[in-house]
Amino acid sequence: MKRIFYFILSILVIFYIACLCYLNIDPNVAGSAGVFLNSVAKYGGLVLVLAYASVNFFGNPLKIAFFVLLVLVTIFYIITLAVPGLFAGLIGGENGDSGALLRWINF
Repeated sequence: MKRIFYFILSILVIFYIACLCYLNIDPNVAGSAGVFLNSVAKYGGLVLVLAYASVNFFGNPLKIAFFVLLVLVTIFYIITLAVPGLFAGLIGGENGDSGALLRWINF
């Protein structure tokens, strides 16, 4: 079963890289194809990483802890995609101050 799952994931990786290549060639794809390709570019790698991790991270308590950490980081990634302005002030994205994050960490 694991071999079939890895085969399907390998095919999806090839499709994902092909979508990225097409977006490099023509970044202004119009219509529903453009929306689909941009969605694949944003979330495709994330879905593939989670799928590979879900196969490898089960069965051991330490691996399960890493899987939970991966899920939390993934949720944070989706939040930063949806609301980037919320976190831009932390790293100085709005005013160009690259030391804002370091000052925030050091208080």
